[in-house]
Amino acid sequence: MRYAERSKGIRLTMAALLGAWVAGQGPAAAQPTFQTVPLPRLPVGVDQSVFDRPVARFNPNLPAELVIRNRTGLPLEYGFTDPRQKVSELPAGETLRLSNLLIPNCMAINTPMLAPVGYQVSVDPLNVITVEVRLVNDVSGDHCLDLQETGAIFVN
Repeated sequence: MRYAERSKGIRLTMAALLGAWVAGQGPAAAQPTFQTVPLPRLPVGVDQSVFDRPVARFNPNLPAELVIRNRTGLPLEYGFTDPRQKVSELPAGETLRLSNLLIPNCMAINTPMLAPVGYQVSVDPLNVITVEVRLVNDVSGDHCLDLQETGAIFVN
């Protein structure tokens, strides 16, 4: 057999194998090199269901007001993740009151220096959602107040 004929035969064989591999058929079909593993469970003694519970609830059928109290000693940056996407500043020790909230929505509240903060959330009978923001000794801290259309409030 001449070199040109052997070379043509090898190219045809390679093209057939490559075609079968791309189509996922035949012996050349690629096998996944990874496997799906379940997410790890929380350590023993930590209640997994706590992470599925809201920190507070408001009445989604009534107008709600959001009050942010800056107890960090530092200025805060805050902004909704809705289409406005405007970031504003709340000076240290000041209180902010917002009404006419778009629900569902998420409000990011952080220090410009990214010092970790924690949110303490409460809702009063008049549907006023109050968030006390304080510095915490936790590297992750809180980042977002998630107001859901069901009335559930989560902290992320």
